[in-house]
Amino acid sequence: MENDKNNPYEEIEKERKSIYNKCRLGYLIAGLLVVIGIATFFIIPFLVIIFILIAIVIIVITSSKVNQFKKKFKEIVVKKMVKEELGSEAVYKINGGISINEINSLKIAQAPDRSYTEDYISCTYNGVFYEMCDCRLEQKVETHDSNGHTQVTYQAYFKGRVIKIDFKRDLKMELKVVNNPARGFQYRPLVPFQTEVIEFNKKFKCYASSEEDGFYILTPMLIQKMLELEKMYKGGLYYVIMKGNLYVFINNSGDSLEISLSKPLEEKQLERIKSDILIGASIINEFRMDSDKYNVDR
Repeated sequence: MENDKNNPYEEIEKERKSIYNKCRLGYLIAGLLVVIGIATFFIIPFLVIIFILIAIVIIVITSSKVNQFKKKFKEIVVKKMVKEELGSEAVYKINGGISINEINSLKIAQAPDRSYTEDYISCTYNGVFYEMCDCRLEQKVETHDSNGHTQVTYQAYFKGRVIKIDFKRDLKMELKVVNNPARGFQYRPLVPFQTEVIEFNKKFKCYASSEEDGFYILTPMLIQKMLELEKMYKGGLYYVIMKGNLYVFINNSGDSLEISLSKPLEEKQLERIKSDILIGASIINEFRMDSDKYNVDR
């Protein structure tokens, strides 16, 4: 990182250090208050509640400062990196993403009871428009105790990245290729088929509007690239070609574009964020989604 006083990265790195040190102190004080409260329980019982309440207030204030800093980091650093890596016309939004109605229409998983999207990026790369975002799909779970009380929680069954690549050509065919399918995955009326690659068949299930359509799309090159991507993400990969788009779902890939507060804002951390930014462009490159096959009517 350049030693330039006007470098926004240098200023935000100073702020990161300050926030990190304050967080450590805040959590330490909160922990000590809880310990002291427990220690005084048999002497002055009501002090436990006071100490714990103060600890909770400290934790809430500290967490709020962390979230504020992470949002500022994205507004300054991530937005700047997106423009640098993908061009001045690229769009980055902290909140929002691909429509949940559009995601539901693909029937790659059950419709969620609650959903979140964030870290939306869109741009045109090598003449191909694409969008991507982080997505979390949750199911409502109700449990009942012996006293008849009901507790409601939400469990995530998909938490990762969704990438939508827009072909200029409508292939008029559909394809779903999945491993570790999420709850509620549906493939009908598509027909199942297998490729000639045994390793691929062991890891992925394939469904298409017809076998001919499936083999037209799943070339040996594309199969190899899908296997390479599978090695990078063990949580589950789902590919859908529908309505002239390729959708790539990467489950359990972690929150992208997030800073680690405990680590310096230096090359290693910036490279990780850069790879998050470039995943959509990388798929277009490696899968050759910019070729005439997907973009020129025949």
